[in-house]
Amino acid sequence: MGDAASTDTATEENMRNLVEIGNELTKKCASRFNRQTGSYEGESTPEEALTIFAKRFSGERKLRLAS
Repeated sequence: MGDAASTDTATEENMRNLVEIGNELTKKCASRFNRQTGSYEGESTPEEALTIFAKRFSGERKLRLAS
């Protein structure tokens, strides 16, 4: 990780590395552990979850503006 682990290093190279790390993380699968059932659920990537959220948010905004 090196300098990327430190938020105090604000060099241009470190900022590029942080963006790259963030982009890679959004593509990794994530799931939630349900303690009631004892199993993992909803395996998807944060990228997919953000897309779903953005579509839902956009739809709600359009409804508010139409009223």
